Amino acid sequence: MQTKNIKLNFIFLLLTGTILVSCSLERKIAQNYVNNDVQPSVLLFFPNELIKSNLKIELALSDDSSKFLNQDSLIEANDLYLHLIHDSAFINRCKQSLITELKAYGMNVYGSEHIDDLIASSDTTYVLSLVQIQLEEYLHQEKIEGYIDMRHYIHDFDLNAINLNAWFELSKTKLTNEIFPVLYSSYFIYDDLSGTFVDAERFGEPVNLFYKIDSIGLEDINNLAELAGKKYAINFYDYLLNLYVQDHLPRDKAPMFYYHYNRRGKNLQTFYYDGFTEIDPENI
Repeated sequence: MQTKNIKLNFIFLLLTGTILVSCSLERKIAQNYVNNDVQPSVLLFFPNELIKSNLKIELALSDDSSKFLNQDSLIEANDLYLHLIHDSAFINRCKQSLITELKAYGMNVYGSEHIDDLIASSDTTYVLSLVQIQLEEYLHQEKIEGYIDMRHYIHDFDLNAINLNAWFELSKTKLTNEIFPVLYSSYFIYDDLSGTFVDAERFGEPVNLFYKIDSIGLEDINNLAELAGKKYAINFYDYLLNLYVQDHLPRDKAPMFYYHYNRRGKNLQTFYYDGFTEIDPENI
């Protein structure tokens, strides 16, 4: 038994050592990318229009009884925000935020007016195309829970919510063998809910619920455009960073982590839940 334990400990130490060496190599490669003074250039393309989807209306119209209702009135009653959003202003706010953050990472950023010059250039530039951007208005379910005298109380709320979806295509100005997946990102906001259950015998009821809903407004939605643009830039930088790590590892090695660079803290992180989601174009 003692010999077996020694062997197991040796195998464990060997595996641990291998993992540590691999992690060290990955981090070194990632750090080299971050330390490089010359960052890649990117050519940006943005759509001219938003796709707007009101899921609250679709939910209401799915009821057979809705065929007896005035659908124009139904749409007007349920569409609180989408008709107030100006496509060009929303998209431009997102675009300018994206450009500002990319430049903060040291990237050279070009618009569609530079495409001919970039194609004629001998340098290879990344092309990041926001091919589709969608705003969804929907209902988000939240609940308030509490315990009074060992009894569990719960109340459900339907809150107004806005979801922003974006699909990016990535390529290069020069023909290469690289095929990139579609890059997807989603961010949302919804009404802020706070409340509590209280023992309220003096009000004639054993328990009362006191709550407050802070509704989202038009400026909150416009701020979502700005925040999303910044997030897209961060996610794009991280995506290129991890491509670099993958390309510079030995061929038989796969990355163990997805690295995120915290620009303000100037440090690498191995845990980041907010990056792009890769989608096979054939599955769209």
